[in-house]
Amino acid sequence: MRIVDLSLGFTQGMPAYGASWYPSFELRPIMTPETDPKGHGRRFSQFVMNPHNATHLDAPSHFIRDGKGICDLEPECFIGPAVVADLTEKGRLEPITGDDLEAAVGSDWVPGQRLLIRTDYLDRHWGEPDFWERPPYLVESAADWCVDRGVRLVGLDCLTEEPGDRHFPVHRKLLGAGIPILEYIRNLGALTQRRVWLIALPVLVTGAEASPVRAVALEGGEFGDST
Repeated sequence: MRIVDLSLGFTQGMPAYGASWYPSFELRPIMTPETDPKGHGRRFSQFVMNPHNATHLDAPSHFIRDGKGICDLEPECFIGPAVVADLTEKGRLEPITGDDLEAAVGSDWVPGQRLLIRTDYLDRHWGEPDFWERPPYLVESAADWCVDRGVRLVGLDCLTEEPGDRHFPVHRKLLGAGIPILEYIRNLGALTQRRVWLIALPVLVTGAEASPVRAVALEGGEFGDST
């Protein structure tokens, strides 16, 4: 068995979406070995974070009124077989359509699997000033394909929406159909198999619409090219 980490973690000073309401990540020490009042050498920290800023999972309540939150989603959704759609030919600001997904994974697709969309955009361009302005992105027909083909979860290393589209049609269609979105995954190029086993468990936060995730893919043995 081989384990491949697909996660973009939180780091002090990491890039954040450029909006005044979107906080940057901070790791604040609230106790250090030197300041431990009991002299035990302990360390305690506080996270100041937006769960949407690193590898994370969007639950339906992110866009759907009365939709399920993170704590309402079944754990089985986040663990199981996944298929990688290799769309690395997509360049900046190129749309990803339903036809693209069908061409990439159609012959291997089984309803109920998880779909991982690979463009390598995040690996190549994370940290660049125009990261959020020039990605490949999904269009509505891609969301329709996911709904029609019984996708359990969608993960991607590009952006979900076309930059500047404030109607958020892809989020609304996927989340409205109960399909969680695993955003800002990375390292899909390290995978050697199209079919893998995905583990992407969110942190349980009552009332939250999203949560950080440590996402990994398993290859080999029983986790290889089986469904």
